[in-house]
Amino acid sequence: MRTLGAALLALSLLACGGGGATDDDDDPTGDGGTDPTGDGGPDDDDPTGDGGTDPGPCTLGERRCDGAATEEVCQDVGGTPTWVEAACGDHTYCIDDRCVAACLDECALGDTQGGATCALWDDDAGAFVAPGGGGHDLARRHLAWIRDHHLANGYIANTLFTSSTHQTKLAYTGTVDAAEWTGMYLAAESLRALTTHSPDAEASVEAQIERMYQLFDITGTPGYMARFWAPRGGDPLLAALYDADDWSHFAVDYDGGPAFYHAWTSRDMYAGVAMSLGLAYDATTSSAHRAMVREVAVTLARELIRDRQDVPVRVRYNLFGSWQTADLTYDLRHTILIPEEMVDGRVFIQIGTDAEPDDYGSSELRGAREFVPDFQTVLGQTPGLGPLIPSIPRPTSAMMLANFLELALHVTEGVPGTEADRAAIRAHYDAERAGWLALMRQYAYHNEESCWSQYFGITLAHHPIYGVLRLTDDAAWAQSLRQDVLAAQMRPWVENHHNPYFDYIAAAVGPAGLIPAAELAETTSQLPGFVAPPKASVAVNHTGAYPANGSCPGLASVAVDIEDRVPMDFLWQHHPFRLVNQFVDARHVYPGADYLVAYWLGRHHGFIQDDAPSTCTRWRD
Repeated sequence: MRTLGAALLALSLLACGGGGATDDDDDPTGDGGTDPTGDGGPDDDDPTGDGGTDPGPCTLGERRCDGAATEEVCQDVGGTPTWVEAACGDHTYCIDDRCVAACLDECALGDTQGGATCALWDDDAGAFVAPGGGGHDLARRHLAWIRDHHLANGYIANTLFTSSTHQTKLAYTGTVDAAEWTGMYLAAESLRALTTHSPDAEASVEAQIERMYQLFDITGTPGYMARFWAPRGGDPLLAALYDADDWSHFAVDYDGGPAFYHAWTSRDMYAGVAMSLGLAYDATTSSAHRAMVREVAVTLARELIRDRQDVPVRVRYNLFGSWQTADLTYDLRHTILIPEEMVDGRVFIQIGTDAEPDDYGSSELRGAREFVPDFQTVLGQTPGLGPLIPSIPRPTSAMMLANFLELALHVTEGVPGTEADRAAIRAHYDAERAGWLALMRQYAYHNEESCWSQYFGITLAHHPIYGVLRLTDDAAWAQSLRQDVLAAQMRPWVENHHNPYFDYIAAAVGPAGLIPAAELAETTSQLPGFVAPPKASVAVNHTGAYPANGSCPGLASVAVDIEDRVPMDFLWQHHPFRLVNQFVDARHVYPGADYLVAYWLGRHHGFIQDDAPSTCTRWRD
């Protein structure tokens, strides 16, 4: 397994034109991985290999930034126009194309460094002040709490403390969903960087890009992402997460020592990560980190557009009342093959369930991570049973595929050496997306009839629809997605839920006027009522405070205000009608990544105004 240090070294070697090229077009570095630039040579953003920008010929007087701390000016050096770097001074930052004095967050509240502590500075008052009760300072407080308590090996996790005073950690929980929620954390930090130019946000984006890269790198299988990984030595809280008897945990050597990764990764993990990587790519100016995003995105797209012929499968199905098992070969596409999950070297497919053999939509597939838009194209290959299986539309898979390919196209745009990959991805996308759109138009996932028990699936659709509509440059395609999918099929089920994640996405990338101004204003007014950290699983009972739902015991018939919501891991993936917390344990604390991504979505798209405009975090001696 490669370590992150080795990966960064490989990027540097590529930028210098080295890396030991081989005859393998997919592996010009010769290290068993893929080429982050796509061309086996220098990264277009970093042809010098020094991690910066191109110092070569330029137009005299031209200016640009190289990160938040450095400006570059094109000057005459020995008769040649050349980029000359200059570091920004204290509390000045390179914004747009030059260093300017600004009040930007340099650290997270309460952090310590060299005897200094991170505190809130008021530029107008010229003094350090206590954080206020507004939305921006609430975001700062949640960010500080997350960094202190909820980054398990750099990934978002819930934390169980020894007591309700939340002083000593006992265990991390919820790491099965770490990839998705770390994606939301990365999305929030990317939106913060794009909105404020904060150097702290930019550094955080780079750190989280590295963590996302590792989730793909550690598995050793192209396109296959782990849910989470951690070392098996060192921090006992991390080591305790490894369960040798858990079939989804895999022991490996990685990053210089024994480690494990949690696999059998579900599609929702990919959806959250892909959306965040598009934002992160735009939020960073680091060539090495952009190359990491590019490697992940292009490798994933390559695997998904590949037509796999005669893949060995083992199929279990019920025909005329009798269960049968057959070893066959299927043609598969929009899948990632995962040998370690296969059964006797075969992809295992069960059609239907033991209880309901004709419940084709609940069919199981192991040994591959699939994003098949219509599952009939797989199950229909089964001898005898195939012709009986109707279309099984999966609109969210179609949305995810579109997001994956839009991401790959976005990160290769204008990058020399990626032309072949880009052309193949573009051709597949153009050939398939009309069919995907027809499936997306069938979106009807809401589970209202079962008391919203599967509400998380709505979140799963909002990740990719935002990613696609933010990245696409095809106006007609975007218009169809806005009107026919987001507005017509998704939005009606969540109107007046006061879910800021859904509302800000719909208002940002949907058709104009999709959300009435009053509804958007109500959501925005409620968001500052989000609980301050720690977001503990305390007792909540609002029975009688809201009208009851006669069909769903314990639920309200209207959305509960955000300040009254039952605390949950990622609040926006849970329906807003719950009145009572049934899982009370005040020692158990959830991270506030949900607040952060909602707040910074609102700020970035102009729905929330900065209520602390003259303040920023700085180091205080």
